[in-house]
Amino acid sequence: MGAQIEPTANGLQIAKVIEGTAVQLHLKEGDILQSLNGEPLPDYPALVNLMSTKRAGDKVVLSVLRNGKTLQLKGKFSGKPLETSAVSEVIYDQAAYKQGQLRVIINRPKKEGKLPAMLFIPGYTCSSIDNLPDYHPYKRIIDAYVAGGYVTLRIEKSGLGDSQNTPPCESCDLKDEIENFEVGSQKLRSLPYVDTTKIIIVGHSMGGIVAPALSANHPVAGVIVYGTTAKSWFEYQLEMYRVQNELAGMEPLEYEQSIRDQYELNYRFFVEKESLAELAKDPKKEAVLTSQWMYNGVDKIYGRNMEYWRQIQDMPHLEHWKKTTANVLVQFGESDFQAFSKADHEQIVRTVNYYRPGTATLAVFPQTDHYYAKSGTMKEAYDKFNQQRYGELFEAFNTEVTRNALEWGNQVIAGQPVANTIA
Repeated sequence: MGAQIEPTANGLQIAKVIEGTAVQLHLKEGDILQSLNGEPLPDYPALVNLMSTKRAGDKVVLSVLRNGKTLQLKGKFSGKPLETSAVSEVIYDQAAYKQGQLRVIINRPKKEGKLPAMLFIPGYTCSSIDNLPDYHPYKRIIDAYVAGGYVTLRIEKSGLGDSQNTPPCESCDLKDEIENFEVGSQKLRSLPYVDTTKIIIVGHSMGGIVAPALSANHPVAGVIVYGTTAKSWFEYQLEMYRVQNELAGMEPLEYEQSIRDQYELNYRFFVEKESLAELAKDPKKEAVLTSQWMYNGVDKIYGRNMEYWRQIQDMPHLEHWKKTTANVLVQFGESDFQAFSKADHEQIVRTVNYYRPGTATLAVFPQTDHYYAKSGTMKEAYDKFNQQRYGELFEAFNTEVTRNALEWGNQVIAGQPVANTIA
């Protein structure tokens, strides 16, 4: 949007007007954002998700609270400025997907010859990965690999950024998304300055499910995943509620009743494949779906097509890891309250090493959360996130994660043996 935005008790507040759309709409410091094109803006992720769907020239109607009065600011979205880099050439390209084109962003280090490369796969949200601010953890990861001499490739999810004539991200299922990143993988392999024997896939969160789905069918040198799962989604969700209910300080009997309610709902949806509409006929279940599953009343939960989540339930995660021929680095943050199960990360390592002994490594990072931030204990990380202290978390990026990944990756592409466990 071209403004520095800070979450406050009253909502999202403009702290500083910088450029682009913010200037064009005449935003002022202190404005409280209320809605964008009629869509409410309850938190920063909601703003990011909405802005990621906008293109240059799109009409924008922004509702703001200024000095106690609600104003409607109208104009056109000015688009994002193109990324620049002092240490790499930033190449904007595209790749065919379904009936349209996906935006591709390549960082090519200023070096000669064929170079190692990294394909980055982000988490589940429908958010653009173009022109990320320097403090964003994904941008820090990209910059670290570029500084390490790797070509990096990001590909937008369908419908996001400057992609053209592709389905909206929110309507795509998991199979569509895997196809989306297969297109990115093929694009990376086609680049004449990439050494295709030295490609590493890096997957964060849900990207840790997509990455092995790719590597099971397309040989690469290495796969790195951070903050992921090895369970069925039914099992994961129930365990997640237990972990997060406790972190929230829920009263014990309320805690247990919540799990009982979630058990039935999750079982019927994920295992028995009942429709959301059928489940929502029960007012009590509809209340849980709306308040905790972000149910839109039709076909979406957690901001994605409901089949996206069902396909995760049925995805053979460990089978993909068995078929992966690459070396594997599994990274786990001990303060991660979203991908909280160290046992799951250990299971991935055990699975890979069972079928290909000595090829999988576990790296554990104390006091590090889902977003690579050094944020204290799991409870402290949970509280910071729920208090929307995102700037504080972004600034606390744990550089040990990228250092570990690069050291491991360099060993892999050099053909050197890697350790099985890193504490």
